[in-house]
Amino acid sequence: MPRHLPLGIAVLLASTLAALTLAAFLEAKRVDIVTYDLRPAGARQALRLVQISDLHLSHFGPHEQTLAQKVRALNADVVVLTGDAIDRADALPLLQSFVQALKPAPVLLVPGNWEHWSGIDFDRLQSSLATQGAKLLLNERWTLARGDRSLTLIGLDDFTAGQPDLQLLNASASNPDGLTVVVQHSPAFFDQAAVTQRMAGQDFGLCLAGHTHGGQIALGNWAPFTPPGSGRFVAGFYDLPSCRLFVSRGAGTSVLPLRWGAKAEVLVFDL
Repeated sequence: MPRHLPLGIAVLLASTLAALTLAAFLEAKRVDIVTYDLRPAGARQALRLVQISDLHLSHFGPHEQTLAQKVRALNADVVVLTGDAIDRADALPLLQSFVQALKPAPVLLVPGNWEHWSGIDFDRLQSSLATQGAKLLLNERWTLARGDRSLTLIGLDDFTAGQPDLQLLNASASNPDGLTVVVQHSPAFFDQAAVTQRMAGQDFGLCLAGHTHGGQIALGNWAPFTPPGSGRFVAGFYDLPSCRLFVSRGAGTSVLPLRWGAKAEVLVFDL
């Protein structure tokens, strides 16, 4: 048997690998903006929530500036960063710049595992967000009212690396006069028995998570790898006993700056 591949086959394989790598690199820079109209029947006025997950900001260059401009043009009532916005403590100025570019919409950040693993001081994170009129939603409720509609967000600490406060999911948690959205970075949280029990019988209109990156590299509906804390979830809507959950593929990348079959996305929910 020959010890080496014929030159033509070797060149073809190398060219194919290079093309796939380039395509995966370019795919990571393409961000879909996807809108879901979830307004109840008969509702004329919508409250617009925009979800951006897993930014993993390492620059604030043309790509990030363009992304922020596109989000700003959506005229959101609230923008929610659902964790892993940054994964280094020295990236706080990048986060400040990104949040500033989203104005005038109010911006909330719910922490992910990387905000914990990077050793960021959460008091400093909160104060840096406050300089831009934004807020760290760490085991807290936040309510927005627009006309006759109201929206309450329950932002929980990350299930994978933090300490989510389940008391916020007690029977009085849902908003009787409006919509309540539960936000938690790691979707496996929503499959926990204690969580399901606490949320049972309540009117949580929507739950939001990220973390999975949609696998970042996926083949059809199959993702060979999702990080711990993903559970059975990959991306999209899941109808759970506790709520309707949406798991975002995220807007950035982690470990490798590549995506394939799991395009980055920003979500728009008209509620």
